[in-house]
Amino acid sequence: MCNNKSKYFIKILLFLGFSHIFIACQHSQRKSASFILIRHAEKILSSSNDPHLSTKGWQRANELVHIFKAVDIDAVYASPYRRSIDTAKPLAKAKQLGILNYNPSELDSFAQKLLNTHMGETVIIVGHSNTTPQLINALSGTKYPNLDETEYDWVYFVDISPKGTPNVKKIQIRM
Repeated sequence: MCNNKSKYFIKILLFLGFSHIFIACQHSQRKSASFILIRHAEKILSSSNDPHLSTKGWQRANELVHIFKAVDIDAVYASPYRRSIDTAKPLAKAKQLGILNYNPSELDSFAQKLLNTHMGETVIIVGHSNTTPQLINALSGTKYPNLDETEYDWVYFVDISPKGTPNVKKIQIRM
């Protein structure tokens, strides 16, 4: 019997596997790109503009290592805020990657950079309740609304085909 974590892991593997099979069957020299967008994990309540992760936030950040264990990750990005960097740290360390920063106030240019730099790759991007949906929209032309301040359990998969056609999937990972 599968537990919830196993079900999410299987969904992720199936989504990525079918995406790559579909793309491999296309006759194009250009490769697809897979962007996995995650809002930072739970933060402590603080008057600071740059709070630390809470205990539950660290648990969620560490769980990302298990969720994406079998997924080849080529790059990890995080906004320059502590809560985003700390969310990305365990996964980046497990994948032996550094964490690249991006400016959350320049999402359109960051989306173009991702599309120009990471075709043929799988990239994790950790952001915020407003920047994560805005970046999805910049990458895919969709209209996802900002997340509620209490929502931490959504993971978005943005797959860009070799022809530039976006496909967005949203999966909830509850803890």
